[in-house]
Amino acid sequence: MAMVLDAFASYVQNMLTEMVSEEVHMLLGVEDDIDKMDVKLRDLKNFLADADRRNITDETVREWVGQLKRAMYKAADILDLCKLKAMERGPSKVDCGCFNPLLFCMRNPSLARDIGTRIKALNKRLDAIKERSAAFSFINLSSYEDRGINVHAPRSSDARRETSGEFDRQGVVGEKIEEDTRKLVEMMLSEKESNNNIMVFAVVGVGGIGL
Repeated sequence: MAMVLDAFASYVQNMLTEMVSEEVHMLLGVEDDIDKMDVKLRDLKNFLADADRRNITDETVREWVGQLKRAMYKAADILDLCKLKAMERGPSKVDCGCFNPLLFCMRNPSLARDIGTRIKALNKRLDAIKERSAAFSFINLSSYEDRGINVHAPRSSDARRETSGEFDRQGVVGEKIEEDTRKLVEMMLSEKESNNNIMVFAVVGVGGIGL
């Protein structure tokens, strides 16, 4: 789970870096929000390994990790919205060869306001998540690993830990991937039989989750 969340956080940070480099964040009117979001994402990423280690037995930590996961999905949705709108629009004669979805948002005032509002709302959610993380006293395990220090999970008072075949299905990412894949194949085959035109199906996702 930590690996997936880390991939999402890196994806969002890369897009935020692109926004800053092109001064898109200033045009959206969310300059301060972007800077704050970047700092919070870096801080939260440092705690992912410890949170993932502790959510195995701590229900409260597991709930916190779930909140962060949903926030990362929301962030990806916001940024992917720009890409989707840009693909729907297609390249214009003016900017042939330039297919930057963020710049497309700037040429669409209504969409720019919507994206700006969503970024501010997401920033508030990350604020709440970060504030709640203080209650868990997470540590940055990566800093210990970088210095060659071994960090062990706290030992339970029980001498032995019993294992079980049960697992939390809510923590499974891509649980419906096989079902969705079959549906996609069926859709492609049915379109092929009923339509002689060339059909294009785009399958996209964040790097690092198996796509």
